[in-house]
Amino acid sequence: MAPATPTTTKAPPPAARVVTAEDADKARNAIADLERIERLVTTVLVILGVGGLIFTAVNVTLFAKEHHVHWAIAWMLDPLVSVSLLAALFIDGKLSSHGYRPGGWPFALRWFAGLATWLMNCWGSLYPDAVFTGWPDRPDPAGLLLHSVIPVLVIFLAEAGAGYRKFAVGRKSLHLNTLSDWKDQEEARRKADADEARRRAEADRADKEAERKRAADLAAEEKRAAIEAQKARDLADAEARKIRAESEAEARRAAQARADAEARRKADAEDEERRRIAAAEEARLATEAREQQARIDAENAERAARLASEAKAHEAALERQRILAEAQATATRTQAEATAETERLRAEAQIKADEEAREERRRAAEARRAATADATAIPSAETSGKTRTLSAVPQARTAEADDVRGADAKRKQIEAATFEAAVLVLLDAAPTRKDFAAGYGRGETWGRDRYADADKAMTEDANFAARVLAEAERRTTPSSAHSA
Repeated sequence: MAPATPTTTKAPPPAARVVTAEDADKARNAIADLERIERLVTTVLVILGVGGLIFTAVNVTLFAKEHHVHWAIAWMLDPLVSVSLLAALFIDGKLSSHGYRPGGWPFALRWFAGLATWLMNCWGSLYPDAVFTGWPDRPDPAGLLLHSVIPVLVIFLAEAGAGYRKFAVGRKSLHLNTLSDWKDQEEARRKADADEARRRAEADRADKEAERKRAADLAAEEKRAAIEAQKARDLADAEARKIRAESEAEARRAAQARADAEARRKADAEDEERRRIAAAEEARLATEAREQQARIDAENAERAARLASEAKAHEAALERQRILAEAQATATRTQAEATAETERLRAEAQIKADEEAREERRRAAEARRAATADATAIPSAETSGKTRTLSAVPQARTAEADDVRGADAKRKQIEAATFEAAVLVLLDAAPTRKDFAAGYGRGETWGRDRYADADKAMTEDANFAARVLAEAERRTTPSSAHSA
């Protein structure tokens, strides 16, 4: 007989803890309190460290100066040592809240910085006579107490802060677990509610489907019963008709002549009635067809007439436009020829006037030379010739200067007109060539030349284009220019 195999029973898993919303709120409040305590510990440590740095700065600076360290760098000793001590204490405290256990180099750094700070503050109290004898012979107890309080408090508070943070982290972990359990419960409850709602919806759909199927089966059964009843009625009617037909046939045979005559009369009357109804229906349909065809023909005729009228109107409009265009082209050509002829005549008149003015100036100059020669006559012919030469030269130069000033004025007018044409074209406000030239007392050809010069200068002269752009911007922003 085989030995019985021992059986081991596993302990059932512990029942999940039920977390209520009140427990979750308490956990959140506890976490907030613990975080405030952690911030308070850090704040107190920083305040104490900064205050201790300020308190001990004077002693350490004097200690460094007494040992031949220049004052410009002696003040740096205490801040550097204090910062290293505070960094070691603060970082160890922060990391200890995450389970870190400082040792080795962090331990050496912390205690070296703390002892260095303490010794530099208490050196004058340990050895007031500035003689190192190992164990102090005549220390200053009050000075030791005064200068030891701050470093010892900083070190002890940092060590205690690490414990505070460890405890706070542990408690926060418990409260976070409580919040996690509550969230899991809420998620499970939401899933259960969703599953229940889904099951109810599926049950409702199944009930509705079953109800619909039952209604369909009932309707099909009723339809089949109605069909069977109709068939039975049809058979009964057929049988009744058969019996009635047989009896009627028997009766007809009894009075064949009368029945045949009556039947023929009725048949003829019915045929006549049907023919009459058919003829009336055909007449009505024919009338409606004719009316509809007449409407369609009228609409087509109206549409054709309208299209023909529109086509004629369009052709007439095109003809009018062509005639107007030819008339306008003829008028433009005639006006251009007249303008060109006017410009030519004006140019010839201007040239003639310039020549007459030069001739008049020459005559006036000769008259002045003659008058000057008579007034300043000298017996010597050489002297008289020299005098006439000197008096004639200024008059000739005066006439040449007048010609130069006229040409310079024309050149300036052309430059100003070219610049103005470029600005107007850039602003999209350019008038016609004729109107533009009329503003300068010139003809259309002159205005066309100015527009061409402006286009060429804008393309080839960058300085000209920049000045035109600046002037256009000034004209388009009058309010800014006025305020400036």
